[in-house]
Amino acid sequence: MPSNIQYLVEETIKKCQSSAADMRTAAHTTDNNAARNSFEQTAQQLEECVQKCRSALNQLVK
Repeated sequence: MPSNIQYLVEETIKKCQSSAADMRTAAHTTDNNAARNSFEQTAQQLEECVQKCRSALNQLVK
């Protein structure tokens, strides 16, 4: 697997993980239920993206 692709995907994973953590922080600091739910949902979707990126990396290794 070309290392530049692996590096790019690994950096993307880190960014998604960081963004998910930021969304969870936002969810825990707002009193607005609708916003909290949206932030939590966004964090969950970002975590799902991380799993998809990891899966794609595994496919490249095979």
